[in-house]
Amino acid sequence: MNIKEASHPALRILEDLVRIQSVNPHFGEGAQGEEGVAAYLEKRLKQAGLTVFRQPVLDGRDNIIAELRIGKPDSTLLFEAHMDTVSLGSMEDPLNPIYRDGRLYGRGACDTKSSLAGMVYAMEYWSRNREQLQADLVLCAAVDEEANYRGILKFLEWQAPIAGAVVGEPTELSIVTATKGCSRMAVRTKGKAAHSAVPEEGDNAIYTMMDVLRFIREEVEPQLERISHPKCGQATVVVGTINGGTQINIVPESCAIQVDRRIIPGETPDGVREKFTTDLLDYLGEHAEKVEVSELLSDWALNTPEKSSIVMKAGEALRSLELNDETIGVPFGTDASKLQQLAGVPTIVFGPGSIRQAHAREEWVSVEQVELAAEFYKSLAGRFGLKAL
Repeated sequence: MNIKEASHPALRILEDLVRIQSVNPHFGEGAQGEEGVAAYLEKRLKQAGLTVFRQPVLDGRDNIIAELRIGKPDSTLLFEAHMDTVSLGSMEDPLNPIYRDGRLYGRGACDTKSSLAGMVYAMEYWSRNREQLQADLVLCAAVDEEANYRGILKFLEWQAPIAGAVVGEPTELSIVTATKGCSRMAVRTKGKAAHSAVPEEGDNAIYTMMDVLRFIREEVEPQLERISHPKCGQATVVVGTINGGTQINIVPESCAIQVDRRIIPGETPDGVREKFTTDLLDYLGEHAEKVEVSELLSDWALNTPEKSSIVMKAGEALRSLELNDETIGVPFGTDASKLQQLAGVPTIVFGPGSIRQAHAREEWVSVEQVELAAEFYKSLAGRFGLKAL
């Protein structure tokens, strides 16, 4: 399939979005951030007759919020997707949307510009047909999801009523009602520097860290094998980085690791971190004073009730497209958990593509799934606010 054969409006929008570099500045030099996508969306959505405004989040990085109001604020449906991508990496021609074997290749094509394109398509459609709506519609194109989710946190300061939300991420066209969260921690061990010729004069912080790692492997991991969720699976822990010492002939006085503990519904980031810290210090006994645990990043798990209106209406929309309406859970996190935890908004995650292609060297999304997701967003918006079938 080539570009000329792409007929669905959502694919045309996706092509435009892929061409705009929007690498999150967190990923280093050459990253241009979300401004190019923000400018494109602002212009396009205004031309579609929507009320559009910028919400400043960080220097030169604004959320784009578009509203379609019909006087139904109590039944407002929110579409949310992020504009930023991970780094271009070694992907060949990452900013050129290429069609091949029923797929569209490009950085962000899967995560998550295809979802954003489908939501824009739905907003534009209903702007032309607003007399048929039974709910107000809001679109938030957010910044910074790939780093510290500051875009969605800023959006929540807006405090407008929202009855239900759908967050666009690659779910292979499944309704996600449960996701994992995370408690990311730094663990630092403290020692005493000395010349390596007289190591007995020092205290090797790396050796103390060996005890910490042993605690994680022998105590934490077996505990987590017994902690699971029917949709999300098992809670997990990974030591992602380790750094210690300054040079080969000095006994290291410091060593640090970063720990990624994925939490499941029913757990909280603070509770997990506090238990980890308490158990670790107990395990180390008299050496506990050599260890510090600090928070790096916390995110809640998502657990949306199956009988909530957003889930029921999403099921109706999928059935209308002759698609499977089964709800699932996923092991990764999204902006959805913040909407649920901090604002009490019943939220699902839904979009085209697979998490296996997100962030990959050759990122791609199924053309058919892009089209179906766009029609799902359109159908969901048209059904929201109506009585359940």
